[in-house]
Amino acid sequence: MISVQAGFRAVFMACGKRALAFSALVLSALLLWPAGVVHGVDFSARAQVDDDRVEINAMEYPWSAIGRVNAGGRGHCTGFLVGERHVLTAAHCLYDPRAGRWRGAIEIHFIAGYQRDRYILHSKVTSYRRAKAFTYTLEPTAQAAVRDWAILTLEKPLGRQAGWLGMRKLDGLMGSRIRAGDALLLQAGYRRDRAHVMTAGWGCRIHTVAQRGRLITHDCSVIKGDSGSPLLLYADGAFYAVGLHVVDLRTPDNVALAGVLSLGLFHPDGGERDAASALSQAALRWTDGQPPQAGSEAATLPLVTIDSLLRRLGYLQGGDDLRAKEERRALALSRFQADSGLTNNGHASLAMLGRLLLATPR
Repeated sequence: MISVQAGFRAVFMACGKRALAFSALVLSALLLWPAGVVHGVDFSARAQVDDDRVEINAMEYPWSAIGRVNAGGRGHCTGFLVGERHVLTAAHCLYDPRAGRWRGAIEIHFIAGYQRDRYILHSKVTSYRRAKAFTYTLEPTAQAAVRDWAILTLEKPLGRQAGWLGMRKLDGLMGSRIRAGDALLLQAGYRRDRAHVMTAGWGCRIHTVAQRGRLITHDCSVIKGDSGSPLLLYADGAFYAVGLHVVDLRTPDNVALAGVLSLGLFHPDGGERDAASALSQAALRWTDGQPPQAGSEAATLPLVTIDSLLRRLGYLQGGDDLRAKEERRALALSRFQADSGLTNNGHASLAMLGRLLLATPR
């Protein structure tokens, strides 16, 4: 258990410089502890970013459900589809600090599956709803941070083409499964240093759950641009969104942590009334996610990521001939399944992606 004294330095990830500091946080997995208030900004304290994330193909589900939120031509954040027309992102991404106002919906554009300037799946935003109690300030409190959410309504039903993510609570039992290696946390988004490709990191370790379970800190690498990105959970053969990234934290001894809002905030049972009501009014439900529909430009399976992980684990080699590649992939998956004590069928699936991620070191 690590004790972190007052003076946590925090930098909000996108759309302006903001700071969040916690006092007397005790970092331990799934331990509830009250968060403190802001003490100020020290932007000189930013350390070099750890490059432990890998590029993934944004046009393959589940990654295709994650996209860029472009706001007024002045930078970007990340967001993710949770239904056919609805995207979750961080509220602070929608504020224009130069003009001192909230951006209008007409200024916001969402691009799903964005990859190297290629944007096939995109939509204007017709409206958005944010937490009534959230106020953009240079020095917010931890209480304000847990209200840093917004739901965008898209002009087009983009989720049909890109798919969307299911939502799930991150509770103590799931925390135990993650520590036991039976489930996995991932972070994926469009970080500032690689703004035109999606990158992901996995094996995120939870350090703290604070603010009555609303704010989670973990140790996966995040920087500006990742705001609004999902904290993903792989469990029981499927991928879910369990958190919404809002803040980048650094301890006084330069340990980097990420702060995310628990999506339990939106749950009708035990969530915040404002957030749960916003989700209900958007006709969104706590169900499994949906892959892209047949005929979409986005693929239903993340074959590029699966191949990449098989190579990293030493199971896959060879060239790019499509038919031979499919045969090599099936053989490589069969060997991996045999070595891992899994059903040996050589089939690629989302469940197999999760198993490969669990087996691949960070």
